[in-house]
Amino acid sequence: MLSDLRTAGAASLAPAPGLFLPELHHRRDIGLDLVQVNGIADLCHSYTQKRATINAQMTRLAGELLAGILSGRICDDRAREVMSSHTETRGILFGDAETLMLATLAEGYALLSTDQVERALAVRRGQTSAAFDTVADAMYVDQVAPTRL
Repeated sequence: MLSDLRTAGAASLAPAPGLFLPELHHRRDIGLDLVQVNGIADLCHSYTQKRATINAQMTRLAGELLAGILSGRICDDRAREVMSSHTETRGILFGDAETLMLATLAEGYALLSTDQVERALAVRRGQTSAAFDTVADAMYVDQVAPTRL
C-alpha cells in the first residue's frame, strides 16, 4: 500500500492536456463572463500545446533509454553515461511541466475576481478529494495472492 502512495506522489501533478477544464466546465458555477472564458480557454490551449512538446521530448528520451537497455548498451560505460544524461534531462523536463502548470494557473486566476478564484478552487478541491477517496478505497481492497497454475 505504501508503494502505491509513493507511486502516486512520484507522478506529475501537472495534467498533460486541458489545465483549465474544471473551470471551463463549471464556468456558470464560478460566474465567468465571456471574456474570462475566452481568456482561460486560450491559456488552456497554449498550456496543452506546450505540455505536448514537453511530453514528446520525454517520450523520445524514454524510448532511447529503453532501446539502450534492450540492446545491451547499458553494459558499455560511455553508452551508460549518455543514457544517464537522458534521465537527467527527463527530470528537468518533469520540473518544467510543473513550473508551466503553476505559471499558467496563476496567469488564468489573475483573470478572475477573488470570489471567482475561491469558487474555482472549491471545484478543484472537490475533484481532488474525490480522486484521493478513490485511491484510498483502492488501497484497502483485499489483496489476493495469485493462484499457481
